[in-house]
Amino acid sequence: SSITATQVVVAAELAAAWGDPAEGRDTIRAIVRWRREHQPGGQNAGSVFTNPPPGGGEARYAGALVEAAGLKGWRRGSATVSPKHANFIQADPGGSADDVYRLLREVQARVAERFGVELHTEVRLIGFEPSMSTGESR
Repeated sequence: SSITATQVVVAAELAAAWGDPAEGRDTIRAIVRWRREHQPGGQNAGSVFTNPPPGGGEARYAGALVEAAGLKGWRRGSATVSPKHANFIQADPGGSADDVYRLLREVQARVAERFGVELHTEVRLIGFEPSMSTGESR
C-alpha cells in the first residue's frame, strides 16, 4: 500500500460488482491453495522485509537474499526463519516477540554483511527501535 508509517486510514469507499458466486469461490480457493503451497502457516506476521530496489541490473527479493545468506530455517529462541519461505519469521506457540525481534535484526545484519543490502521491515514494529519500523537509516 502507499500508506506511510505516519498516515492513518479513517474511512474508505469500496465498490463491488455482481459476479458469478461459483467463479468467486474458485478464485478464492486458488488463492488459498497458492498461499498454502508457497507460504508458511502458523504464527507469523506475513512478509517481514520489503524487497530492496534492483541493483546491478538484477531484481533482488528479500526472501532470496535471506535464503542466499544461509538463514532459511535459522532459529533464535522461539523464532525461526521459515524453512518454506525465507521472508517469513515464525514464532513457536507462546513464543516471544523479543526472540522474533532479535532474529529479525540478526537477519538484517547478516544480509548487510554478505550482500551490502540493508533490509527494511514491511511489518510495523511497535515498542522497538524507531529505525526498525520506519525503515529509516540507523
